[in-house]
This record gives sequence, C-alpha cells and structure tokens, in this order.
Amino acid sequence: MVAQLTMPMLTEGARAEIKRLYGDDWLREVVSRAAMVQTELNRPKNQYQQPLQVTLFGPDDKGFDAEKHCPKNACSVAAILESRQVLMSSGFSDADKRQALLYLMHYMVQLHIPLNCGLIRDQGGQKIYLKDDALQPVNFSWIWNHDLYRRENKRWFTYAQELYRDMAKLDTQAWTKTLSVADWAFESYTIALQEVYPEAVEGRYSASLIKKGQKLMEQQLMKAAFRTAALLNDMFPEPEEEKSMN
Repeated sequence: MVAQLTMPMLTEGARAEIKRLYGDDWLREVVSRAAMVQTELNRPKNQYQQPLQVTLFGPDDKGFDAEKHCPKNACSVAAILESRQVLMSSGFSDADKRQALLYLMHYMVQLHIPLNCGLIRDQGGQKIYLKDDALQPVNFSWIWNHDLYRRENKRWFTYAQELYRDMAKLDTQAWTKTLSVADWAFESYTIALQEVYPEAVEGRYSASLIKKGQKLMEQQLMKAAFRTAALLNDMFPEPEEEKSMN
C-alpha cells in the first residue's frame, strides 16, 4: 500500500530511473513485488536480517548515535542508507538496484512504525503483552506491526487512494524539513514514547487503543510514503532541460 501511495509523488527523474529498472509496466511491477518483501524476509534463511527491522533507543536518549543505536550496522536506518547507496552507485547491477528499491521502501515503513524505533529494554514492544477482551495475552509489537493493519479490512489499492486524498489536507512539506533518515528514526522514537507506550499502561488491548492506534498508524504510513518519494526524487532529480521547460 505504501508503494502504491509513493508512486504518484515521484518526479520525472525518479520515474524514469524506475522505468529503466523495471520496464514499461514499472508501476505494477514495483507495487506487486513490494508486497512480497516481508514474506521473503520472514523465511528461515533470512532470519539474520531481522535486526534490520528496528532502530531502538534508550529512555533518555537525545538523538541517534550510530555506534549505540546501530551496532554492527544492523538497524533500519542502516538498511535504508545502504539501499540508497546501491541505487545511486554505478558499481551495482540493475538486479541489485531493483532489490534495493524494494528494500528501501520496506525499511522506510519499518522506520515509521513507532514501536520499531521504541525502547531497547522491551525490544520495541516485543516483551510487552496486553490482555484482549477474552483476557488472552496479545503482544504489543504484533499489534503495531500486524493487527492494526488487519483490522482496517480494506483493499490496499483503495486504502492508498483514501490516504492520498487525506494527504492533500495536511502540511506534508513539514515532513521533509530534513531528509535525514536518522532524524526520522528519532522522531518515531519520540512518537512511541509520547503516544504509543502510554496506551499500554492499563495492560488492555482496548477499543480506545485500536482507535487511536489506527489514526496514528495512518499518519505514519503517509509519512513513510511521502518521505520515500522525497528520497527517490532527491536521488534522481529531473534532467536540467526538463526543469528549464517547466
């Protein structure tokens, strides 16, 4: 869905590069392949990549520190920056670049799921359990990574169109005052502390949590799409002759 939402916001330079990589049917190809990335990463052979899903912080941290928050270069910030480097470097094949584009979009989503930039001590909510209406334990990370999306019960194409219309009402330019991926990760951490963790205090997976969570989730998905487009547009600017014509 985020891939679908990202594509209309690309400038001609970014569109041209993606078309070069994927062919004339590039939009369909990118969106369909993006949907398979999480399934592929969940395969047992790829479990070593799980640390790339998160960038975790301590409760008193004041910003991103690569040595502390990205040990051995294994975090979502590093995954995005590495994907960006592959896309921009002539030293990689087009096959590498196609994979890097999908990874960049995937890890940008992960970066904007607040708990995936949550606290080290609970592994981004993985060690926190709430009780549902049947008093059964529900993992807090699972709620934010899976269940809030499932409860939307919408076709992803339709959902992307709805969010695209909603974005027209928002100050989206404020989302790209910085293009620093590390700053975006720290912003997600701040949101997690201020808006997500407090909802777990009562220990219940309540209707209130679901309502607030879905609203925040939508905002973060829109940010992920808008910022992904901003990164790609920055990487692949419009040719100078097209700029002058415009």
